[in-house]
Amino acid sequence: MGADAFIAFYGLRFDVGDADEADALSPRNDHRLAAAKEARMDSYTGRLTDGEPHFLYVGKLLGSFGVEGDSLLGLKVDELWQLLSQTDEKLDSSGLAGERRLWFQLEAQY
Repeated sequence: MGADAFIAFYGLRFDVGDADEADALSPRNDHRLAAAKEARMDSYTGRLTDGEPHFLYVGKLLGSFGVEGDSLLGLKVDELWQLLSQTDEKLDSSGLAGERRLWFQLEAQY
């Protein structure tokens, strides 16, 4: 069991079904993960806490913060814009649809 984490991510967020579906996610059987791998993007799966729906992010992981993760990240505005622009280009080439956002997600351990 790990510690709580706070995720900062830019890109697309998808709801994933139950734990079995989330455990079965791999680039071989999920088109979103295959597209992320092909476009050299990050992906992240998890859930808020036990009993909550699983989620999948595709795009750019900015940081995973917590006791077992990052403790600090500093980006200049132009660095952030460059990361967002590069990720937008990769998302465009991937063919994945959805609303692109900066996502900030708590992942509490249970």
